[in-house]
Amino acid sequence: MNDFEGREQEELRSGLRELADQQVPVPAPVREVVERGRRRRRVRVAGAVTAVVACAVAAGVLSGPQSAPDERRSAQAVAEPTVSATASEFASAPAAATAPAPVRREVDPAGPPAQPGSPVLGQAYPFDWDVHCGARYLRFAGRIWQAQAEVSLPPGLPGVHGPNSAPLVVPGYVTVTGADTARFEAPGYLREPAALRAVDDAPLCA
Repeated sequence: MNDFEGREQEELRSGLRELADQQVPVPAPVREVVERGRRRRRVRVAGAVTAVVACAVAAGVLSGPQSAPDERRSAQAVAEPTVSATASEFASAPAAATAPAPVRREVDPAGPPAQPGSPVLGQAYPFDWDVHCGARYLRFAGRIWQAQAEVSLPPGLPGVHGPNSAPLVVPGYVTVTGADTARFEAPGYLREPAALRAVDDAPLCA
């Protein structure tokens, strides 16, 4: 290689270095393509993030109702013992509306108990049944009531004014049970209550 060729190569290398050091402007169309590419990447990234969030939300929504039955079953399991206990207490408690069982009465020497003008259904009223003609009819609350079956009278009944008096009576209770029905019961004297029905007339002995 001679000196002339050496100088040409040196000048070529120097020119290439200067060209590399210079800022070559990027044409406008190229910049727009680059920007569009960047925007597309940002849109794709944002879409991917949105899709991930949507999937997470959907998974949470779908899993929510599935756990609801378990929660309801747990709540029922907690509530059931309380309901059972309440029902048991209610079953063992006496009914408030149940009338107390009648007790044995004795004749009042002062006279028979007063009778109501309009008896209340289901309420037991003290009554001395005059049985000097048998236990067939009685007069209570202004009406005549007839026994629907034979009533067996025990021995040793008291009199209307106590022992050794006449006529004989059965101390007990009359309970009106309907418009034309009633019952007479006398604990300690009669084995079972006597069913009564209202009638229009009765023999004089009644």
